[in-house]
Amino acid sequence: LGMILAVLVDSAVDGMLIGLAGSVAAGSGWLLAIATAIEMGFLGYSFACSLTKAVQRCWVAALILAMPPLTMLCASMAAYLGAYQAKETPAFCGLIAFALAAVLFLVLDELLLEAHEKEESEGWTVSVWLYIGLLLSIGFDVIL
Repeated sequence: LGMILAVLVDSAVDGMLIGLAGSVAAGSGWLLAIATAIEMGFLGYSFACSLTKAVQRCWVAALILAMPPLTMLCASMAAYLGAYQAKETPAFCGLIAFALAAVLFLVLDELLLEAHEKEESEGWTVSVWLYIGLLLSIGFDVIL
């Protein structure tokens, strides 16, 4: 139950970030949706593998596996519609600041800490790939 709840919360937050990014610029929404789809593909595979071991009935597993994508879709639509309604208010700046802080927290808390757990000889390559990923992200945002 704990893992199901964690995946649902992650899906809701990711969906909210996609909706907020899409409310600012369509290209940003698409870029974040593509990146999230890749991330959720790996998470979904791991989630499905662990779920099939824990759940005996196939239809129950299918029902549980359908919940994260639906949660992400609903959160994305709700965030987009809410941000669209608040576009000309100070609350919109707060929503966008929250989305930016959530993405920065993800990068700093998970990716950089995990990267620094590697041996020192591998540390510089992680930093290089991090900057290459950042440049690609900015480049795709300009292109889209």
